[in-house]
Amino acid sequence: MLIWHQTIKGLIVVTGMGNQTLLALPMTAFFASRQCPGTAIRAAMDWALQQARAKTVVVSGFHSPLEQSVLKVLMEARSPVVAMLARPVAGAKLPPEWAEPLTQGSMTVVSAATVALRLTGEVATARNISAAQLAGDIVVAHASPGGTLDGVCGQWQVQGRQVHELQRI
Repeated sequence: MLIWHQTIKGLIVVTGMGNQTLLALPMTAFFASRQCPGTAIRAAMDWALQQARAKTVVVSGFHSPLEQSVLKVLMEARSPVVAMLARPVAGAKLPPEWAEPLTQGSMTVVSAATVALRLTGEVATARNISAAQLAGDIVVAHASPGGTLDGVCGQWQVQGRQVHELQRI
């Protein structure tokens, strides 16, 4: 599949593959900590179904278990998704279940990373920040208190970004 480069919103340069036109549409970023309470899981799955029905473009790293579950719901509904990788797109081993949405045009895979690094908390945080930069809205199912995602949410709020917490919507 062809790999392309694009500057988005004059802020972030990404490489990518898949349906490049999804990047021009309004996007909602979705994040969840690795461990989430049941109430957050239920709220996230309900939210995912709503986004799938509305065909909202959802951008995320889709790395945590809950993010992966949300991605599965969105892909099954053929809803548009943008997966932000923590490593460069070129040479990345993508999950086989991504092949069909990529060829059908309902998925785009992008990365702001220029070198492949081992996935650490810092690398994951950089990926999440990049994903949030692409989005107009930020939705968080659960951010573990004192965790990395919780800290990043605080930074986004200081920057004037509104972070919607699913359990409070």
